[in-house]
Amino acid sequence: MENIFYLLTQYKYLILFPLAIVEGPILAVIAGFLCMGGFLNPFICYPIIVFGDIIGDSLCYSLGRWGVPKFVKKIATIIGVKYDNIDKVKSYFDANPNKTISLSKIILGIGVAGIYIAGNVRIPYLRFIRICLITSALQYIFYLGLGLLFGNAYQRISQYLNFFAAFTIVVALAFIVLYFIQSIRKKI
Repeated sequence: MENIFYLLTQYKYLILFPLAIVEGPILAVIAGFLCMGGFLNPFICYPIIVFGDIIGDSLCYSLGRWGVPKFVKKIATIIGVKYDNIDKVKSYFDANPNKTISLSKIILGIGVAGIYIAGNVRIPYLRFIRICLITSALQYIFYLGLGLLFGNAYQRISQYLNFFAAFTIVVALAFIVLYFIQSIRKKI
């Protein structure tokens, strides 16, 4: 955390963009805090962070759309993933792209998986990027505002965000495990 803080105070907007590609929410909180201290300008930070987030989402989407490695497909078939289930997921994404993509971006911890799946099920890119742009724009108004108001508590905010992300991952994994246990029981 202190490394991000140091990098932003030294290199400002030059480092803000590549960091926004990789890490968004806590970066926006820290940038908001630095805006309050006069180190950064919120009107410059906001579009940089949103654009960086969109680039990161586009990269993840691209991996889902064109880069499914063969070993992932093998692992998926070994653990019982069936193409019928993938078709169900695809139809859900097709029927509810706004909800699924927005929730994938908002819910910390599983966002990358949802964006990857959006690419994998071939949601049209223009539709995907429009939803991501709207969601990111709203999301980073909140996080940058949080940093502007409570930025000096960025470490505590980071802990809460990390806890929420970890909790979300554990719950998602629990649902996956329960699903596979039920699939195995049906086979027996």
